[in-house]
Amino acid sequence: MKANSQMIVLSLLLAMPYSMLRAGIGDELAAMHVERMGGVDRIHNLQALRVEGRTYVQDNAVEMVMWAERPNHLRVESRQGEKRFVQAYDGAHAPWQSHSAVGEGAPKLMGESEAREFIRNADFDGPLIGYSTKGFTVDYAGEEQLEGRAAYKLLVMGQHDEILFLWLDKESYLLVKRLEYHISPEGRRVGIATLYKDYRPVGGVPQPYRVETQVNGRLLNMVLMDKIEANPRLPNGIFSLPAAPAESVKEITKAASAARDDATAPAR
Repeated sequence: MKANSQMIVLSLLLAMPYSMLRAGIGDELAAMHVERMGGVDRIHNLQALRVEGRTYVQDNAVEMVMWAERPNHLRVESRQGEKRFVQAYDGAHAPWQSHSAVGEGAPKLMGESEAREFIRNADFDGPLIGYSTKGFTVDYAGEEQLEGRAAYKLLVMGQHDEILFLWLDKESYLLVKRLEYHISPEGRRVGIATLYKDYRPVGGVPQPYRVETQVNGRLLNMVLMDKIEANPRLPNGIFSLPAAPAESVKEITKAASAARDDATAPAR
């Protein structure tokens, strides 16, 4: 009887489309990722982060401070000498930025492509955690070697046809690489990869202390975190566009809605 049961199960598996099996493996790997990140409860207990670090572009080092708050609030400040650059998103209005050397530092809304990218990056948990509620599907796409370590490759697709690839370390199940493709202003297809390294626990949830960005395989910049604080006290209004005129609220809200709709649209 046992042998017959095993044959029935094997027959059912062989009859299933490979895409269904692949999707099931993807779901299991995503679940393992959540478990190794501390589990759903511990992840959700981490409500905000404050990060201090340095961004290296070639030989130049820029001081960086970042605030992030669940579910999608983000502010990044960069300083080099007397220059100060701020980018922020409050989850409701269009992302904005200000540069001390431009227009006397007056804040302004980001351009369309910048806004889409910033909104994507503002997702506090990233695409894998709670992926189904965000409209994503996760498919297993094989195994690869990344810097001498085995990793699971995942194909992640969204409801607006956006596509990205994620790699999970085979031992830790932590995210070690993310790859997306964009179209440059010149019409060229550009692969932008983000590598996550040196994980350490912050509020019981592993966080990368080194993040590298590569464009078509070449290092663009590297961010080294000096300090990451869990659930810090956040200054009031830190994510909001400062001193937004009342008459511009409708325009800002309209721009935010368009940016959110386009944030997950695929590059062509």
